[in-house]
Amino acid sequence: MTDLDNIDSRLLEKFDPAGMGKIIADFPSQCRQAVEIARKADVKLPRTAYRNIVICGMGGSAIAGDILASCLADVIPSAIFVQRNYGLPGWVGTDDLVIASSYSGETEETLSDFEEALKRKSTVAAITSGGKLKERCLSLGLPFITIPGGLPPRGALGYSFFALLGLFISSDLISNQEEGLNETLDILGKLSGDYSADKPGKENKAKQIASDIYGFLPVVYASSDLLAPVARRWANQLNENAKILSYWAVMPELCHNEIVGWEKLPDLRAKAKIFLLQDSGDHPRNSLRFDVLQDIITTESAGIIKIQSTGISKLARMFSLLYLADFISYYLALLNQVDPMPVKRIDRLKSVLKERK
Repeated sequence: MTDLDNIDSRLLEKFDPAGMGKIIADFPSQCRQAVEIARKADVKLPRTAYRNIVICGMGGSAIAGDILASCLADVIPSAIFVQRNYGLPGWVGTDDLVIASSYSGETEETLSDFEEALKRKSTVAAITSGGKLKERCLSLGLPFITIPGGLPPRGALGYSFFALLGLFISSDLISNQEEGLNETLDILGKLSGDYSADKPGKENKAKQIASDIYGFLPVVYASSDLLAPVARRWANQLNENAKILSYWAVMPELCHNEIVGWEKLPDLRAKAKIFLLQDSGDHPRNSLRFDVLQDIITTESAGIIKIQSTGISKLARMFSLLYLADFISYYLALLNQVDPMPVKRIDRLKSVLKERK
């Protein structure tokens, strides 16, 4: 299939039987629902300030912590650290907050971190749909927010992120974010229509980009000022939904090493297309780096695609790009004639690990 404007029910039944397209289309509604869940839960942490905050998670559950840390970097006095591994850093102790974020409630690494945080007598909370994590919180009387289950973790970012943000708001770790929340929800609602399957390719940026990178290796570059987690999410969505290799790097670090790597392997370079994700809040020197980088490597790649975030608040600008990645990865899955929903290799790995406990 090469024409994304000829998507009919027969093709969707063949390539998207589990409905990943519907999950993506319904994302604005998921985000609104998550905001309401967090408000109604009204979960409060025992303190309004912590030395450091550690958010433990993997995959789609961890990215919510990355987005939060980037978005709140200049409004919260605590350092926010996202842990994607077993155990906790040595500095985590009684003055720190540890939040276990596991959509399923069964994530092996996150449960390990949760138990370690209890041993160190940190303040502990959780975001989950159920599983062992919820059971432990209930048995110990720990604060947690329950989010709806039944989705792949990468398709539940709205629940994971906005529940986490709601926990920070209800606990007075940050001030009310009403203006940014409303703008974000409005932008997502508009983009859902702009990128929908019903919107023809000539008017649909997501379809245009998916068609442009079809058959190529996407390399995602962004500035570390705000969009580092967005670049990671782009690569992750392309990995899991479209089943293709993709990787990401950020300014200014990539200009101190990776830029040199474009000099060789011409056959590989000819199959690589570069995304430059840019934001109005990028440091001026990083914006300059983008311009210089483009001059240097344009002829060494198969092409460069520049994409600008939209919106006023940091939250809206980040989610404008996050949502675009969802649609691009979905349309690319259809072009690749693969079902975007299953992640068989991840499932196989988890199964082997479970057998060998």
